[in-house]
Amino acid sequence: MIAQHMMALFWGVCLMTLGWMTYAEASVPENLDKSIDELKAYYIKDDLELHNAHPVFLRVLKDLKVNLEESEQNLLMSIIMDTYSRIFTRMQNESLDTATKERLAHVQQHLKKLQENYFPGKSAELKTYAETLWAIKENDPIVQRKALFEFKRVYREATQLKNLKNKDRRRRQAKSIKRQES
Repeated sequence: MIAQHMMALFWGVCLMTLGWMTYAEASVPENLDKSIDELKAYYIKDDLELHNAHPVFLRVLKDLKVNLEESEQNLLMSIIMDTYSRIFTRMQNESLDTATKERLAHVQQHLKKLQENYFPGKSAELKTYAETLWAIKENDPIVQRKALFEFKRVYREATQLKNLKNKDRRRRQAKSIKRQES
């Protein structure tokens, strides 16, 4: 009896893993998948740093769907895609191998299409605002004084946005309750 349960568990895990692998591979076009595998073969040679429990993007992706709303997810994914673009451009510029440069260009083309098709809109504009804010020099005394001078207005605006968000949420909840009662 235990052997049958163990065998059923084993096959369940195998089928689940096969399904997950099929899903993961189906979402990446075959020619892009091949280019990425060739680039990995070229760049990654038994690198222990890859497995040091400090991923570059995977930790952010893990939290992406859980902690952020859709608009925030799109903005963050747009920033991640832009970061990949900069990384691949740097690799392409530094490579001496023509085939590697071509593969990186191919990956860049797919990345650009993905950005244009799935993350259009105001993401670039929002990213520009975010970069401008991140570039603020916190240790500059003039910036500190200006920030203090502007804080009450910014605080009021943030409070109004929070109140609007709560008001919209309450309105959606009320509509949902009405539909359920009907």
